[in-house]
Amino acid sequence: MSFSNRRHRRMLAIIVSGLAVAMSHRADAGGYEWGGLGSRAQSMGGAFIGLADDWTAIYWNPAGLTQLRGLGAGIEFFSPHIESKDGDSLANPPVAQMDRRFQRDVFGQYPPELEPPRFNREKVKYDFYIPAGAAGHWRSAGLNMAVGYYTPAGYYIDWDDRVPYGTGTITAELFQELNVTAINFSLAKRINWALSLGAGLDILYGQVDYEVNKIAANSGISDYRYSFDSGSDGTGYEGVFGALYRVNQKVSLGGVYRTGGTIELEGRARTSLSLTTLSEASDFVQKFRHPATYGLGVAYRWATNLIFTADWQRTDWSEFDIDIEYDTPGTALVNQDYSADWRDSNRFRAGVEWRPVLRWALRGGYFFDESPLPDKSVSLSNIVGVDRHNVTLGAGYEWGDSWFVDLVLHHAWGDRTVDSVDYSQRIYSLGVSLSHRF
Repeated sequence: MSFSNRRHRRMLAIIVSGLAVAMSHRADAGGYEWGGLGSRAQSMGGAFIGLADDWTAIYWNPAGLTQLRGLGAGIEFFSPHIESKDGDSLANPPVAQMDRRFQRDVFGQYPPELEPPRFNREKVKYDFYIPAGAAGHWRSAGLNMAVGYYTPAGYYIDWDDRVPYGTGTITAELFQELNVTAINFSLAKRINWALSLGAGLDILYGQVDYEVNKIAANSGISDYRYSFDSGSDGTGYEGVFGALYRVNQKVSLGGVYRTGGTIELEGRARTSLSLTTLSEASDFVQKFRHPATYGLGVAYRWATNLIFTADWQRTDWSEFDIDIEYDTPGTALVNQDYSADWRDSNRFRAGVEWRPVLRWALRGGYFFDESPLPDKSVSLSNIVGVDRHNVTLGAGYEWGDSWFVDLVLHHAWGDRTVDSVDYSQRIYSLGVSLSHRF
């Protein structure tokens, strides 16, 4: 790669990172998608495609921008608290038995059959406090326009454990972090009273960090150190297309399609094992396929102060694969190109908004998200993928004629059993959005 191209990529990374400051710890479950953008939309169960009447339309349905008047902006802050459990902890099999293909086995025994077959720590807990997205919108030349950012996907794990080994111990550490941030540019036009169309461009910035360390010390059997670490980042693009159709004064229908896109991650990996002469390092390119997503939604205005919404959403996770090519392949740094065998997943969502008095709104919702992971891939070392139930409650307050504050409380839970091993996840979240109409 030329110096000029590398400089341009780094400049873009700096710009995106500046917009997404503190986004690096955005993490959710069920694959690694999250509940949506905006505290108002999330408090209605993330059923917002058929309504999409605030600044978060850049994500839900860009055609909804035509419902906004004048100049405005919004921002969301989000605080998820996540507990994941793998009833079998992490495996520590002989190297010959490791199943690297599905990313469950990251630790191996050296030499075989002498170390404990697995570790003990079964749970991880995280608390995050992060800005989750922002956007500004305006109207010009007969078009509604917007620019903003959000995070469509992310994953995070920081695990460590120590177990007895001979007269000493084995210490193991695993760190993984994946972030996909979308910088969005959208525009929309009202075709007639009933129909609005919208389109957007997402500049996708991806960042992946991965580190594994294992140290056997003072064992009296075989002491050694193993390490693997890699870091990469890159950009890609996807299109976003939406339509909003007003059937009558009470009912509106919406649809959205995001094309997905390939993010070309460039980075460097290193690995070593002190028991042998293994010490390898190489630059690499990973083609990360961010999947296509789409959905349909309906909004029903029962009265001037009561709205019901419902959505069906789907993600084409079957497109997801592992494609890594090293500049200098070796014994451990081996080129990879295979399907991850994930399956497409559906999400079913419903919500309600009630305005009991002027300026106040109360909201509630429920949604169910399917996990795309096959049984063979579920693990703390990969993703604890469970089908999730989600309940949301929220409130909104209109301050004057131009300031809007929205709150959401979110609880998610899911359980899964694979080969008599129990996996579970519990998430408690608090979100707040602030928007202003100029």
